[in-house]
Order: sequence, then structure tokens, then C-alpha cells
Amino acid sequence: MKGLGMTHLSPIGIDLEGPHVRAVQLLGHGGSWNLKAALRTPRLVPGPVIDPVDLRELRAALVRQGFLGTRVVLAVPEEKLVTGLLELPPRSSGAPVDQIARTELANLHGFDPAQAEAVSWDLPQTARAKDATHAMAMACRHGDAEALLDLVEETGLDVVALSSRLHALVRASRAVGTDSGMTAILDLEWNRGTLILMYRQTVVYRWMMPEAAMLHLSKALSDHGGLDDEQIGYLLTDVGLTPSDAVDKSLCDLVGALIRKHLDALVPAMGSPLAYAVQLYPEASIGQMLLTGFGARLPGAAEYLHKSLGFPVRVTAPADIVRCPPSLGAKAVDPGLVVATGLALLGGADA
Repeated sequence: MKGLGMTHLSPIGIDLEGPHVRAVQLLGHGGSWNLKAALRTPRLVPGPVIDPVDLRELRAALVRQGFLGTRVVLAVPEEKLVTGLLELPPRSSGAPVDQIARTELANLHGFDPAQAEAVSWDLPQTARAKDATHAMAMACRHGDAEALLDLVEETGLDVVALSSRLHALVRASRAVGTDSGMTAILDLEWNRGTLILMYRQTVVYRWMMPEAAMLHLSKALSDHGGLDDEQIGYLLTDVGLTPSDAVDKSLCDLVGALIRKHLDALVPAMGSPLAYAVQLYPEASIGQMLLTGFGARLPGAAEYLHKSLGFPVRVTAPADIVRCPPSLGAKAVDPGLVVATGLALLGGADA
């Protein structure tokens, strides 16, 4: 058992989602985690699959930014994961429930269960489902995992674990979640949005929202305002729904209108999964929504969604999850680093 005064260095959590690579490393001391190093670096070769050029640049950037060691934990790309909601025999029956879940998920998505790594978890029991085990399951095919491992390990990095963004978000969010009611997580990333619903600290629903992708908002700003990527990045992360004296009023109005249009489209898209979860667990209600990802950096977005949804919405960043020294500045409050923080926590769980 580790002494309270001992320190423990986590592996480096690496999030390859979108046009940036993000990484976080934690230092454990006295029973708590501290943010040791963090980075966000643009990819030089955009695309659905990370390029070796970007991985080599990442390896060099990790050294420059004060990361230690080569042990890393990666998030499997969302498109390489399959998930399912399953109805299984009750555990009291003695049936091999976990094995059945693995087989049913494979049959549902048409792959050999022996050729994939799978995980499943039981959902909180409802009054209407006492004679069955309701579970969520997730799997990644071995071929997809091995291709990612080979690509990353060719740069000299040592992959100690693969995880999903869902599990990383949940692990990171436990520090700010609530035991009463449901907690929703809205992860707004460049290529997609993801709505995750947790009840009793268990994920009960996951809803992919391609229409929530921040690339759509970026394209709208480019088409309507004739703006380049640098201007768009500034307007999204520094202006958002908050008027700025440094930006022409007509441009602020255009940016605000396009952001509100984007967010307004998300509210009805979330209506069905939110209603389903409350119907499934009528004794619970949505207590709060945690906003993460690139889109959470939009100034004023959390307040706008709060007014539309009717329950608290809060931006979540590494500073809400672990201790952050002042020297790390803006990185501590960057909601786009939450997944990388969750991955580092997963890798450091043995501490």
C-alpha cells in the first residue's frame, strides 16, 4: 500500500479526437491528484485517422511541455466502437450474463465475439424490469485496436491501456457529479456531440449527435462571414455570445446569431433521450448538465443552454477534477482537456 506522503506519476492521457491532439499527465500526492502537465497541439495532417507525422510531433511536444516518461493511455476513436442496450437474464438465474452480453452485442453488430474486446455494465433496476438484467455493452474489434497500437507505438510511446471517451468522461466527471437525480454530460467536439446520462453514478444512456459537431458552426461562420480559421477560432473561444468591444458590433451580432442557431438545434435533439431516461427512472430528474469538449469553450453557451433546458448547465474543466497549479494557467480551465484528464485518471487508478 502506498504511503500518504508518496508521489505517483500517472501515464499520459492522450485524446486524438478532432483537429487537435490533447494530452494530460497527473501527479498523485497525499491521496489527491494534481495536474502536472497539459497540452493542446494542432494536427498537421487532418483526417479521420491520426497521421504518423502528427504522432512524431506529439512525442516531441510532450518532452518540451514537461511530460515525463513514455507510458500513455489512449481513447479509441468513436467510429471504432460499437455499443448496445441489452436485455439479459437476471443475475439471480445463475446464467453467464457477461458472456451473453458479449455474444448478443457481437450478433447485433455482425462480428465474431472472439475477435473483439467487450465490456458491459448493469443498469440500475427499474420497477418494470425485475425479471431481467438490463445492461449497456461496448466493444472494439481487435483489428482496429491493434492498428491504433501499432501506429502509436512506432513513435516510441508505450500504450498501457485503451479506453473509450465515454469511460474517460465518466471517470473525470465523478468529481463534480451528483448522487441525487441524473447527471447529463454534453461533450461538444469538432466531429460530433455526445450526450451521456448517468444515474446512481452509472451510465444509463449514450446518444450520438452528429448535428452538434462544432465543424458545422465553424463552416457557417466561414460561409456567412468570410472568415479564416484563425478568426473563427478567436470568435468561438473568446467572443461567443458575449459582446466584445474589440470586435465590430455587426460581426458580434452575426457570431451570436449563428451560435444561438446551433445551440437551438441541439435542445430538441436532446429531448427524446432526456425524456426516455426520465421515463425509465421516474423517481429521478435531471439534476445538472456538465458541458465538456471544444464547444464548451464558447463564452455564454452554458448559460444559454440553462435557459433553454431549465436545469443547471456548467462548464467542466481539469480544475474541477484535480488540483491545478497557477503555472498551468488557461490549460486548467480548458474543457477540451477533460477526456485527456479522464484517461490519465484511468491509467493512474492503481495508485
